[in-house]
Amino acid sequence: MKKPTLRTGILAIVGILVATFIIWQLTKTFTSAEPLTENDAVDLVEKMYNGQNTEVSRDGDVYKIKFEIDKTGMYEIEVHQKTGDVTNLTQLSQEPREKTESEIRDILEKEQAGKIKTIEKKDEQEQTYYYATVIKGDTEATYKLETATGKIVDVVENKTQPQNPPETQPTTPEPPAKTTQRISEQQAIEIALQHVKGEVDDVDLEEEAGHLYYFIEIEDAQGEDYTVQVHSISGEVKSILSDDDDDD
Repeated sequence: MKKPTLRTGILAIVGILVATFIIWQLTKTFTSAEPLTENDAVDLVEKMYNGQNTEVSRDGDVYKIKFEIDKTGMYEIEVHQKTGDVTNLTQLSQEPREKTESEIRDILEKEQAGKIKTIEKKDEQEQTYYYATVIKGDTEATYKLETATGKIVDVVENKTQPQNPPETQPTTPEPPAKTTQRISEQQAIEIALQHVKGEVDDVDLEEEAGHLYYFIEIEDAQGEDYTVQVHSISGEVKSILSDDDDDD
């Protein structure tokens, strides 16, 4: 049998060195991975679940993050600091948290609604709404907002009289201007139900051709869906459309 040559021995040694270097590099890569920061963990939750109003606490190597999903409720998720693994997800409540008065003020400021005069919460048809009175220029408006989402569902505007009107020469008084008062959402629903009997699924207030209309979606006893379009001031029913009409 031939003895190992010097060249074979050198190749073997080089192979061992290369393998050792690769293992060292892999070990360095895994051990030098940066652990998740608190902000990293929050970003992860917000991207994965569209979480809002997050609260973070830490228990050892685990971040415990509470967050809210609109119209779903509150949750708590556990994220491992070193690996980024989600180890547990728990639903804390099925009802979404109501917006605070401060959050409602922020929403109205973003809408540039005007100076907020009053904000109060009212129960209406087994639901709760915020009613905010806002003054902008010579107009006073009442905003109706959902307590859970802060969505503005109705706005009613009324002209206000100046507190200190300028002095003018006496003139013949003019007859008071006629004001238009928008019908309420409930009145629009009652009008729609006179034309289509059934259960109301949804109500939207939308503008069409310069006029505001209530669009009331109703499901009748046969399971057919209809949309009744009611003028927001006159209460006139402009159209009644079924889903079959929309398909055509």
